[in-house]
Amino acid sequence: MQDVNNGAALAAGAMGASTPTMLRERVDAVWRRLPPAFDGDGAHQLTTKDVLKAFAKEGLLDLDFLDPNASSVPPSDLRRAATTIGLLAERSGTLASIFMVNGLLASAVITMEGTREQKQQLLPRLRAGNLELAFALTEPEAGSDAAGILTTASASGNGVALKGQKIYTTGAASADWIVVVARDAAQAANKRAVGLFLVPKGTPGVTVEPLEKLSANLHPSCRVTLDDVQLGLDQVVGGHARIGAAWNTLRATGTMERLIVAAVAHGLARSVVNRALEFAKSRRQFGQAITAFQAIQHALVEMQTLEKAMQLFVENAISALEQGSDATQEVCMAKYFCAEQLQAIVGLGMRVMGGRGYFGFEDMSRYYREAPFSLYAGGTVEIQKMLIARTMGIG
Repeated sequence: MQDVNNGAALAAGAMGASTPTMLRERVDAVWRRLPPAFDGDGAHQLTTKDVLKAFAKEGLLDLDFLDPNASSVPPSDLRRAATTIGLLAERSGTLASIFMVNGLLASAVITMEGTREQKQQLLPRLRAGNLELAFALTEPEAGSDAAGILTTASASGNGVALKGQKIYTTGAASADWIVVVARDAAQAANKRAVGLFLVPKGTPGVTVEPLEKLSANLHPSCRVTLDDVQLGLDQVVGGHARIGAAWNTLRATGTMERLIVAAVAHGLARSVVNRALEFAKSRRQFGQAITAFQAIQHALVEMQTLEKAMQLFVENAISALEQGSDATQEVCMAKYFCAEQLQAIVGLGMRVMGGRGYFGFEDMSRYYREAPFSLYAGGTVEIQKMLIARTMGIG
């Protein structure tokens, strides 16, 4: 099995060659398919599956690794996915969330770990926008510390039984399948003996509870309780031999998530800067546009500079992955920097907007609610600093 850092996996597929301009046109086409004033919080009669079908219709899911013959996620797909999700984040954090879970993270583990039969069953449906997945890793007492998960998979008859609780599992309420990370009970002493399990919707013993968030509630994050959930061996991702052998796949997925969250933060930052600049040019006070005031000029310059720096951090991380090096430092720095600076940018944007930014009809208020997501998804800023310290030989 190839790690996501393996530069030899770089593919030259036709879809991987899509330019940012082409991808922007496709994202714009998706946006036109959505209801007017879509806000991502369930205010319209729209489902996650509607969004996935729109993604597929416009070719956003035409990624090389969603081919049943693929066995790894090439860096070319990561570049394309990062560009796509940044463009989606400009429009809506909900769209970015749906793409991140279905178009990359949950689907990538099927590609990297799945049996041929599982890939043939799931990947074409994912690519066509006809299948919704969720990825259940985080628990009440374990998140970035994946070795600390308590959910177990135990032998049961001719299959396995899952027992435990997951939290913040995005998309679980409507997913056709939940990909669950669980510890192999037969290897209790080995903290890295984890496997991946396919739990279909409606399986007895599974309870899903949506949790209210600041934003993106059309794609809710959920508490998932697994109470003696009986699965067949064909529902072990990779088959029986992989029950406790998915640690490397989990690590590769973590790298992808951190990169993608950085791209989400950068995409949202672009929207914040553009909206603040647009507003400042049109807003008049004391007989002139507020861009005439040095305080506003400095705020806008600072916002633009930070957004450009975010872009460079994301590009640096993608380039490191493409070169086949250990990109831990570059990816973690991108996630850390982009998450932190987004908060600064949106805070300045709110100040430029004045009182208008506080009201729900203004996009800036949504940006303000969406921004904190990047601080936590893919591991907190503090976790990124810890990982960076290790690459520096001081952790």
